[in-house]
Amino acid sequence: MTQENNSDSLSAALQVPQRRTMPQPALILALAAILSSGGVWLYQQNAMEQLKADLASQLGSNQKLQNELRSNQAQMAQIQQQLQVQVETQAGKLAESESRQEALTGMYDMLTRTESVHTLAELEQMLTFASQQLQLSGDVNLALTGLTSIDQQLSRLNRPELISVRQAVTRDMDALKATPYLDVVGVTAKLDSLISKVDKLPLLIDEGHDTPKKHTPNTEAHNTAQQLIAELWHEFKQLIQIRRMDKPEAALLTPDQAFFLRENIKLRLLSARSSVLQRNESAFRTDISAIQRYLNDYFDVHMPATQGALQVLKQLEEQQLSVAVPDLSASLTAVRSARTTAERVKP
Repeated sequence: MTQENNSDSLSAALQVPQRRTMPQPALILALAAILSSGGVWLYQQNAMEQLKADLASQLGSNQKLQNELRSNQAQMAQIQQQLQVQVETQAGKLAESESRQEALTGMYDMLTRTESVHTLAELEQMLTFASQQLQLSGDVNLALTGLTSIDQQLSRLNRPELISVRQAVTRDMDALKATPYLDVVGVTAKLDSLISKVDKLPLLIDEGHDTPKKHTPNTEAHNTAQQLIAELWHEFKQLIQIRRMDKPEAALLTPDQAFFLRENIKLRLLSARSSVLQRNESAFRTDISAIQRYLNDYFDVHMPATQGALQVLKQLEEQQLSVAVPDLSASLTAVRSARTTAERVKP
C-alpha cells in the first residue's frame, strides 16, 4: 500500500498545474501603475540630473564669486594697507605741522606780548602827559585827541586782555566830551589882536583928535591978496588949539612914559593870555580890569580904535575860565595795571 501511495503522489507532482486566468481590467491597471511608476522614476531621475546640473552651475558660480571676492578682499587689503601708510604719513605731517603751529603761536604770543608791553609803556607816557596838560591848562580838546589816538592803538593791538583798558579810555573820552567847551584859541586870538593894536591906540595927548575945521575960501574976496591973507590967518589959528581935558594926569605923560604905558598894557595882555592857558580866572580878570582902566584914563575913548578895544575887553571880561575838567586817572590806572600784568606773564 505504501508503494501505491508513493506512486500517486509522484504522478500528482508530475502533472502540470492549470493556469488561472486574471480578469482583463486588473491587468490594465497593473500595467498602468507600473508605467506610471516608471514614468515617475524617470521624471525623478531627470529632475535629479537637472538639479545636479543646476547645483553644479551654482557651485561653479559661487566658486567664481568666491574667487572674485578673495581677489577683491586682497585688493581691499592692499588698498587699506596703502591707506594706512598714507594715514600714518599724514598723521606724521599733521603732528609736525601742529608742532610748527605751536612754535609759531608761541613766537607770535611772545612778539605780541612784547609789542603790547612797549605799546602800553608808550600809552602810559602819553596818558601821563595828557593828564598833566589837562590839569595845568584845562585843554579838553588836546586831551580828547590824545585819548582818541590811544584808543586807535589799542584797537590795532586787538588783545583780549586790553578790553578793560579800552573801556576805561572810552569812559574818560565820554567824560571829556561832556565837559563844557572853552574856546581857548578864540580868546587867545582876541588877546593877540589887542597886543598888535596897542601901539596904534590914540592917547589923549596925541594931536589930531579934534576934527579940524575946513577953511572955505571967501567968495567975496576980489583979488589974490585978500585970499592969501585969509589963508595965512587960518593957518595961524591952527597953530594954537585949546582943548578941555578932564584927566590932568594924561596930559602930563612924557613920550617915554607913553611908551612904557603901552608896553605895560602889552605885558598885561600877555599875562591874561597865560592866565587863559592856566585857567586862572582871578588873574585873568585882574589883568583885563587894569587894561580897561588904562584905556579909559590915558586913551581917547571917543576914537573908533579905542572903542573897539574896549568892546573886545568887555567880551573877554564876561568869559568864564573856571571849567571843572575831569582827570584821566581811570585810564592811567588801567594802562599801568595791564602793563604790569603783561610784564609778569612768562613767554
